[in-house]
Amino acid sequence: MTGESYVSQNDEAWAMEMLGRINRGAQEAHERRDALAAAVDEIAKGFTQLGLKPWTLKQTSPAREDMMAPDVLLGGRAEPVAKILRYEAAVNILSAADQLRGFAVLLRAEASLMGAVSVARGIFEACLWATAVIDPTITTDVRLQRALTRRLARLSAGIRLRDILGDGVIDADQVIDNDGQVDDEHGSNRDPATDIADIESYAKGRGWPVKKRPRATEITPLSIDWLSENLERRIGIEGYAWTSGSSMAHGEHAADTASWVELSQDLGTAPAWLIRLWSTGAWAGPRLFLTTLAGYTGTLSLQREYQRFEKLF
Repeated sequence: MTGESYVSQNDEAWAMEMLGRINRGAQEAHERRDALAAAVDEIAKGFTQLGLKPWTLKQTSPAREDMMAPDVLLGGRAEPVAKILRYEAAVNILSAADQLRGFAVLLRAEASLMGAVSVARGIFEACLWATAVIDPTITTDVRLQRALTRRLARLSAGIRLRDILGDGVIDADQVIDNDGQVDDEHGSNRDPATDIADIESYAKGRGWPVKKRPRATEITPLSIDWLSENLERRIGIEGYAWTSGSSMAHGEHAADTASWVELSQDLGTAPAWLIRLWSTGAWAGPRLFLTTLAGYTGTLSLQREYQRFEKLF
């Protein structure tokens, strides 16, 4: 065998080995992607159940304390505090569930970095709103102030949308089915302007500050920026998750971020590892909500599902 043919055979063997490694690496990456997407789907299914089914409550939990609070008198009707808190949480839990399903689709498709990051940002936001109204580290009254502030924001948004689109606008309140019963206490059969006035009157009667803002009346200041930095069960990643997601969504990219965005365009694809890198909110939001829910109810929910999700993320 000549030296030239020996080198040629070695080069060929090396090339075949490298090709095999690349193929195995691609297969392993696809398997990790599919496993993560399946875990996201599982969390989404669990969130749907948390939004629709009763929660298990320990006797000494803050959730039980809320059940003992006096009813909230709104106009000529009374609403239990626990029901208001549960309902406002459910609106956002179900929103997070739907967006988690969308995130799983985008992971599998590996076609859109910005789309996936924007959905992850929505997951994070919905989870923080849900977390805010069941925060066990604050009093029942403060939880109620937050829930009514969120209801005021939703009612005002519904009025604005109705003014733009006319009749036929469906509010979230009309489609959430709890325990087989459609809750329409503040849905299609009610005037949102009247409900807003009733909430404002109740708040003033309690001596709570009521501030008129450009978009909605506010009983207590609430924003995702503030919540991501101040909710008690945060672990420090929340501020980054929100800020990085916002910068991606609004195109305010740092140099390294811009490079990654450009890379995804050049490749014509968005690998799942790249999506995961910039979608911290898809993990941080559910983590914060489930940790807070455990403190509020006194019981763990979706423990196995979340552990699998966290391990793969």
